[in-house]
Amino acid sequence: MAQTDGTGFHIVIERRFDASPETVFAQWLDAEALKDWFSPEGFTGMKAEADAQPGGTWRVVYRSPDGVDIAETGTYTVIDRPTRLELTLTQDLPGGVRDTRIVVTFAPDGDGTVMRFSQAGLVSAAQRDGMADGWGTCFDRLRNRLGEAELRAEFETWFAASERKDLDASMERIAEDVISYEHSAPLEVRNIAGVRAECARGFRLAGPEFRWDVPDHAIIVRGDIAVAWGLNRMATRENGTVVNEMWSRGTRVFQRRDGRWLMIHQHVSFPFDPETGSARLDLTPGG
Repeated sequence: MAQTDGTGFHIVIERRFDASPETVFAQWLDAEALKDWFSPEGFTGMKAEADAQPGGTWRVVYRSPDGVDIAETGTYTVIDRPTRLELTLTQDLPGGVRDTRIVVTFAPDGDGTVMRFSQAGLVSAAQRDGMADGWGTCFDRLRNRLGEAELRAEFETWFAASERKDLDASMERIAEDVISYEHSAPLEVRNIAGVRAECARGFRLAGPEFRWDVPDHAIIVRGDIAVAWGLNRMATRENGTVVNEMWSRGTRVFQRRDGRWLMIHQHVSFPFDPETGSARLDLTPGG
């Protein structure tokens, strides 16, 4: 929402995020986070710096689709964790915004946060509207970044539940109507009961010290849909030493429903030998 009053042109945008105020607040103070989300749609974050203290400076450089680097700089003037942040912003670009003032507040809302953003000191309706559009896509990226971090944490919980062979905990993020393509027959499972049965069978066959994880995990979040993929590592240990390790391929699709990420589709498979038609369980990444 862009507004103007007697003091000049300014922007007000309100967004809700499915993360705590502490987590959302931290995204404004971390250089790696700023590089990831602090640029409009179609632009690529190149580098960022953040001296996260009152009077400290920040700087973000992002690249346009036609290869032009744009820098935005400013100073943190108020850091009141995790409720209020104030900073200045200047765009190092001919005709860019100069010496604008930003106030961001963070209020808890159930399991999430309502973030209220305002920017004052803009000099025209065109400048205001262009900045408002840009901030809107920045905050879309912020939402996606927070969703990815949430999913990575959920996977760690899932890995730990599998290590304990805790079947109930392993099913907590599985949708009732999940469709899963499994390692073994049947090829397709169309509900959580089927996935639970497959998981229970796997726990029975695994050794007493079992660990499943995805070391090189890729996750992309776009709004309420997320896709995760990577090579599954399934390792059996004895007295902490790996005695058997098996790899497979896995892709998983999640949907946010009622504020929770639930897996709606899974596809796991083993590679095979095209000459014999037999599964290859001896392959390792790069091997």
